[in-house]
Amino acid sequence: MTTIIAIQGDGFSVLCADSRISDSYADGLILQIGTLREGSGKVAVNGKYLLATAGDLRAINILQHVFQPPTPTPNTRGKKLDQFITSKFIPALRECFDSQGYSVPDRDDKEHMAEQGSTILLAINGTLYLIDGDYSWYSDFTGLYAIGTGSAYALGALQALVHNKKQTVIQAKANAIKAIAISAKFDPYTGAPYHTFVQEYEVRSKSRKPV
Repeated sequence: MTTIIAIQGDGFSVLCADSRISDSYADGLILQIGTLREGSGKVAVNGKYLLATAGDLRAINILQHVFQPPTPTPNTRGKKLDQFITSKFIPALRECFDSQGYSVPDRDDKEHMAEQGSTILLAINGTLYLIDGDYSWYSDFTGLYAIGTGSAYALGALQALVHNKKQTVIQAKANAIKAIAISAKFDPYTGAPYHTFVQEYEVRSKSRKPV
């Protein structure tokens, strides 16, 4: 139960997450609502990655404290970064989740795809990717993302606030907080405090040979 927002800017990405958690019965009735303490939120800072999850707390625990992701070079973007996420990051993520017992058990159907129980937003080299429960990923052309129970409210608010305008980092952070606060007014599973994270594209300059 959560709301996480992400904004793709020009050379940067911004993530914003709420802090509310809830425990529920099997029929969905809420048993208890709590607030995550500082330092144990829904966005993990892991090496060069920002990793956010909506779904099970177990996923963010693993991403924060166990997962050792492969890291592309700072200059990698575009198609090469897409290939890296597909061929290097995703297999490493799946292997980690499987080793920690966080995956759906194999079925008799041999064509059954791998599954896990959360939706993941990641930022690397200033670029955002959304990873679904079947380990497929995509990047949205709008540059606006929202996951979790309050995602529909948050995404609608975010679209109205941004309105296809180019944003600075400061503007993106402000819009993300406004959108998630609007989501919290309508989604009972979203609540303050809200935390924002910024990742900017790092350019590694090539060293020049002395003349």
